[in-house]
Amino acid sequence: MNINALWDNFFSKSENKGDLEFLQNIPLFDSLKKSEIIRLDRNLHTRVYIKDEKIFSEGEPGAALYIIKDGKVDIYKNYQEKNEILLASIDSGTFFGELALFDESARSATVVASKDTTLLALSKPDLATFSKKDPEIGFKISMRLGEILSTRLRVANSQIEELKYNA
Repeated sequence: MNINALWDNFFSKSENKGDLEFLQNIPLFDSLKKSEIIRLDRNLHTRVYIKDEKIFSEGEPGAALYIIKDGKVDIYKNYQEKNEILLASIDSGTFFGELALFDESARSATVVASKDTTLLALSKPDLATFSKKDPEIGFKISMRLGEILSTRLRVANSQIEELKYNA
């Protein structure tokens, strides 16, 4: 066996390098150090969806938060019904499904890949186990998620108020 090949394999994580650089730019993880992101990356699962494939349906139990690594998804209320509403179209670097990390409630919308899409998934059990092993990182992620959700709630409240006055 070539000794250089052994050392190359030992130190090389090229398949994860792109994920690490990508994750550093996700607002949810922007408070983490590179070494913390490396530990977090071990708890993420890659999922690939083809165009028009459902990622999850409204009413299903929530299982994970998803980060769009590559591609684009559409988020719908009442998907494929007469009163279908497109709530949002989001692409790379954005996450969705975060409420699944907090409770056991059903999904509030349907998410469909609007083109071929690669997602990184973080499940509630994986986050809980990870947080027990590394509470400081779990705390940082939870606090950052709370800040992001607070901002999203304020925007939603503002939109509701605007709709109320424009109705």
